[in-house]
Amino acid sequence: MDTTSALDETTPEISDAYLQSLFSAMERDGYCCIPDFLAPSSLMTMQEFVASSVRDSRNEYVAFKGSEAVKGSGLDQLAKSTRFQSIFSRLYVASRNKPAPAVEFYQLLRCLTGKGMMQHSLNFHYDSYLVTALLPIVIPTVGLAGDLLLLPNTRPVRETYAGNLVDKIMVDKIRQRSLRTRAAKDPSSFTRIKMVPGNLYLFWGYRSIHANEPCDPGTVRATALYHYFDPHAHSRLKAQLRH
Repeated sequence: MDTTSALDETTPEISDAYLQSLFSAMERDGYCCIPDFLAPSSLMTMQEFVASSVRDSRNEYVAFKGSEAVKGSGLDQLAKSTRFQSIFSRLYVASRNKPAPAVEFYQLLRCLTGKGMMQHSLNFHYDSYLVTALLPIVIPTVGLAGDLLLLPNTRPVRETYAGNLVDKIMVDKIRQRSLRTRAAKDPSSFTRIKMVPGNLYLFWGYRSIHANEPCDPGTVRATALYHYFDPHAHSRLKAQLRH
């Protein structure tokens, strides 16, 4: 049995009926949760990787991009799991009513801690990718826990990259201060997701304004992110702006 097949054995198999209930929750509540998605042994391996990485960064914020950057943590193998990939492709079909493109992830691991923690918190934004999966690895058990704040499903998938860009600029540059003020003065107006290590949380990252709250500087909040399907991947305007 190869490594990917072995990992599939410990990854929950999501039935079509369960998948439909997850999709309905994302449409209704803005997100869904699959409890105990990770096997305890897999979670422990990922937590050991995080602990080592935070030590190497001298207890300051550190982030990793792509599967190669987290090789050996188990997060790289999870990205190759056919059962895991199937969740994303079926959510795509349910939301777009057409065949799903091949599952290729934009993958991150963020370890929030230390003095620089605040600059990586309360940065409200729309994702560039349709589906966002958030996998908590380490979450503080005392003080501020770095909860995810969500204004779910506040826009459709834009027909053009230009339309998407206007939305993102509005949030990043114009509404950022008012969103932070709202989070401080009226936190109950956001959907708050209190995360549990090993659970899997899914939401429409492209359509939802979101940000993480800070955690206490002496604690660690480590989350893996798997983003799927950029609606504007082939936009000429996007390519021009990036060059």
